[in-house]
Amino acid sequence: MSNAKSMLEREMKEFIKEFCITIGPRPPCSSEEAAAANLFKEKLKIHCDDVVSETFSTHPGAYKAAFRVPMVLYLVSLVFYWLIPWLSLIVSIVLIIILFGEMTLAKEVIDFMFSKKTSQNIICKIKPKNQAKTLLIIGCHVDSNWEFPLIRKLRNKFPILIGINWFLNTILFILLIVKNFLLFVGLELIIYPFEIILFLIFLITIPIPLTQLFFIISNRPVMGANDNLSGMAVCHELVRNLSLPENNPKNVEIWINAYGCEETGSKGSKAFVKAHFNKIKNAKIINIDMIGNKNSPLLIGKAEIQGFVKMDEEIINLLKEAGDTLNVKTKITTLIAYTDSLSFCRKKLSATSLSSTPQSSKEYYYHTRHDVLENMTFENLVNAYRICMDVIKRLDRQ
Repeated sequence: MSNAKSMLEREMKEFIKEFCITIGPRPPCSSEEAAAANLFKEKLKIHCDDVVSETFSTHPGAYKAAFRVPMVLYLVSLVFYWLIPWLSLIVSIVLIIILFGEMTLAKEVIDFMFSKKTSQNIICKIKPKNQAKTLLIIGCHVDSNWEFPLIRKLRNKFPILIGINWFLNTILFILLIVKNFLLFVGLELIIYPFEIILFLIFLITIPIPLTQLFFIISNRPVMGANDNLSGMAVCHELVRNLSLPENNPKNVEIWINAYGCEETGSKGSKAFVKAHFNKIKNAKIINIDMIGNKNSPLLIGKAEIQGFVKMDEEIINLLKEAGDTLNVKTKITTLIAYTDSLSFCRKKLSATSLSSTPQSSKEYYYHTRHDVLENMTFENLVNAYRICMDVIKRLDRQ
């Protein structure tokens, strides 16, 4: 490793270590999240005068409930299946709306039921030497999640349990539609043998939704060294170096953002897009999230399964070209869960995410107490920094 890369790695390690020691876990809307945002702001102010904090309101309690409430409704629907089928169907409809709306699309379906709390975004603006021709936004998120005990126990098998519960809820919903229709037309006995078999399956598999109900998420916040102090470290280094006269862009205005409440459904970036849409509608956006996984290439998101968003090809290709030029291993791929790019892509803005994924079950530290500095690798942090700097130079030449 060259001296420059080695120094960059040391700087990022010290940055993450400081946040871990002085602040620790940073659950959404907590005093620790606010302290981390303020510390980040103070660090940026050393290198850039135009740094602001913008507050927003959200309902963090809905996040945990969205994992648990559908499982409760599933059990209630089973209870009323034979007694009051139409009520069972209504409960199942509510269940599906929450599962699909809140969990899959990150929409605020049940948020109104929970108290509002305050979080914050940090925005650092780096002005070019000349008049700005392009706006580039590079973002990360400040908060860390609560621990998912099932991820710690099941590791990469965790999605299987979620998938089974989705399947059971969907089958019950379809069966209830058919049952209530046949009851209405007086032909309910047609499916009686079939529904007996299915109902026995529902009863036998009850431990699966019960497991999600009681063990999917805890009240213990995780350190979040990788998710997402890794992104914050890269953003900090970008500001430090772009503030140097020799690195100051000529034609590109750069905003370095740190969002709150990403873990509860990208709420901070959503608030940012809403507040600044007219200013950023022609911007290029890169979000850096969880890039410290070992043995993983840098992933450039082309879409996200949860959220059903497609990312912009222009910024994707720009990152890929930069990686190829620097001989950095990158991979354009579909990401599973929503990053902060979700908020931008929903508004048809040019955005993508840089991330990494665990490559083995033993390295599955995502949202667990093992997401600590000692379990990170820093090669991708250095490479993400290099790629972003190269993208800035490319845009500046344009």
